[in-house]
Amino acid sequence: MDATAAPPTSTQEQQHDGDGRYGVLLYYKYAEVPDAPALVAFYEAHCRALALVGRVRVGPDGVNATLGGRMAALEKHVEEMSSNSLFDGTDFKLASCEDPLDERVARECGFTSLSVRLVKELVTLCSNPSLTAPEISFAGRHLSAAEFHLVLQSVAGTSTNSEAATEKNDVVVLDARNLYETRIGKFDVPNVETLHPDIRQYSDLPLWIDEHTEKLRGKSIMMYCTGGIRCEMASAYIRSKGEGFENVFQLYGGIQRYLEQFPDGGYFDGKNFVFDHRISVGSLKDNILGTCLICGFTYDDYTSRCRCSHCRMLVLVCSTCQDSTKEYVCELCLRNGKPCCPTSLRQDCQTESELSESSAYGKPSISNKVSTSKAPMSTGKVVSS
Repeated sequence: MDATAAPPTSTQEQQHDGDGRYGVLLYYKYAEVPDAPALVAFYEAHCRALALVGRVRVGPDGVNATLGGRMAALEKHVEEMSSNSLFDGTDFKLASCEDPLDERVARECGFTSLSVRLVKELVTLCSNPSLTAPEISFAGRHLSAAEFHLVLQSVAGTSTNSEAATEKNDVVVLDARNLYETRIGKFDVPNVETLHPDIRQYSDLPLWIDEHTEKLRGKSIMMYCTGGIRCEMASAYIRSKGEGFENVFQLYGGIQRYLEQFPDGGYFDGKNFVFDHRISVGSLKDNILGTCLICGFTYDDYTSRCRCSHCRMLVLVCSTCQDSTKEYVCELCLRNGKPCCPTSLRQDCQTESELSESSAYGKPSISNKVSTSKAPMSTGKVVSS
């Protein structure tokens, strides 16, 4: 890699712009980066030469990248990065998709330009500076999509065998994502407790873990997130708690790899929220889990980018209700006593008194009142992290 590579010419850019289908590439790598500024300079020159857009974060602990561009250009990028031993074993998740059609959405997702930044750490697990981040070497063991599915399939059965029943009680599934992601898609495994922290941002997760340690202690914890990176540090945080928290497993490649392996959705319902212009990616099930914040009707499209007026978290508001009000209050702010903004419900919506309080899993009440472990019951090979 040459960090001094020349910037692209307009001819080069035009050539790559015409290189067939559009695609999105996601990858991360936790590894010691000997010269992070030089790697940042390389990314700037190399990605611009290929007319790639998106976000790259380089820190002393590794690289996290979400890039968009022509498939041929992205494949060249993967080839180049794979030639560097720093990226040995990296899971490059490349998917073809439609060109960004909504410029506003693409701009908000950072897919109209290239942003390469030098950061102190790839992901901030906790915003409290007094807390020391866990060592990434503590991270939970990787399970491939097939292995993860096999474990879920094993514990989801209806066997009356006492040993199997005990095994089921020993397994929990933990979603490491934010509430707005869980609203539209999540794992749903029969007979298995699935924990949805309902957090606004990733840095809120450690506090949730601290407050729910008894739900995790002594369990085999099956963690998942979008592409895998958030599970790395979060699983390390859980395992750093010591005895009773050793058996933590993470879905390698995240929901994206799982849906590629199980296009019918498997145990995942709804859509996978993604941080690029696609907004979400579904399976062949094509079922909708989300509901409009205002009227409660089935809805899971974040294209409008509606946000809570208090905390700015994304909220789901159907097109008809968007015509009634431009200010919204998310379920988390409602729980914390934040006042609702005046709304005018559409005529075919249910009235406030007709709406029952829903579950904590993404269906808010819209009342405007103020280690060496073996994966549980899995016979598949366990891949160490």
